[in-house]
Amino acid sequence: MFARAVDSNELIKNALENVIFLNIDCEKGEGIEIAKKYGVNGYPTFLMTNAKGEVTDGWIGYPGPEKWASYVTAGNTDRRTIAEKKSAYEKAADKSLACALANHAATGYKFADSVKYLRKARELDPANANDYTSEILTNMYYGSRGGSFTLEEVEDEGLAILGNSDSSPDTKVDLARLVKTLASNGGEPEKAIPYIKAALTASEGIEDLAEARMGLEIDEALLITKDLDKAVDLKRKSMREGWLENSGQLNEFAWWCFENNVNLDEAEDLALKGAELAATDGERANILDTAAEICNARGNCDEAIARIKQAIELDPDKQYLKDQLARFEKVLEGKISG
Repeated sequence: MFARAVDSNELIKNALENVIFLNIDCEKGEGIEIAKKYGVNGYPTFLMTNAKGEVTDGWIGYPGPEKWASYVTAGNTDRRTIAEKKSAYEKAADKSLACALANHAATGYKFADSVKYLRKARELDPANANDYTSEILTNMYYGSRGGSFTLEEVEDEGLAILGNSDSSPDTKVDLARLVKTLASNGGEPEKAIPYIKAALTASEGIEDLAEARMGLEIDEALLITKDLDKAVDLKRKSMREGWLENSGQLNEFAWWCFENNVNLDEAEDLALKGAELAATDGERANILDTAAEICNARGNCDEAIARIKQAIELDPDKQYLKDQLARFEKVLEGKISG
């Protein structure tokens, strides 16, 4: 998306007038060492440096032309190094420094630091609290994947959002999705119920949130009304056009059924169809793993083992598949021994 916008969007072109823009593939050639030097962990990562190669600003991801251009403009306005900005922040924090340091922290996947700076910016700039809160939730989402945030820590932020009448519908939707993910991963999906309810109420009738709302309606059917047939029907409607002939989409649907323990008969059939349509052995092995998980969930241990063995034949170097085989065999042994 950014690659197209950099040549066509006037906001971006204007922001780059006083900047030398260099595009580096950090997975090839000298780019690998450059990535190590600057601690690049994800893509796209944008770094601004001075003539000495010292980092003065940085951010990860492409947030759209307006915000991206604002980052470049801010970096051009304050060309101090990150180290100098940290020193200045410790002496006298202001929102511009807090935002710059938050963005840079995220480039190194230091999401807890990023949240700390964003909270300070929100405190200093209450008029734009919703914008900061949205960024805080985004950082918490990515940070939770690496264990930087617990469900309880997210709920601390979330309760303040639910109790604030000025919290935007977007913020409540983002919060509900984040809490649902963490709560489900922790085996306590019901903890997301008040957040789902609040987000559905806040987003009603808002066209820009229609797609996100569909996901929340699926969660509502699963967790609140417990109408599993409705949940499956809504999930089908949420899938992209042509999904029944797309291996990746078939696998996504089948995996969703497995994760929620619904519609497993059809899910297994669709996973096997996805495996047939898969373009590569690696993709086919991945989808067969989904089929194996579904077989295991249905109590068909022998079939689960047969499917995962097929996957291993297709991708013999993947240790995860071998671990899966050992797990399914252990389940079968337990059933035999009673």
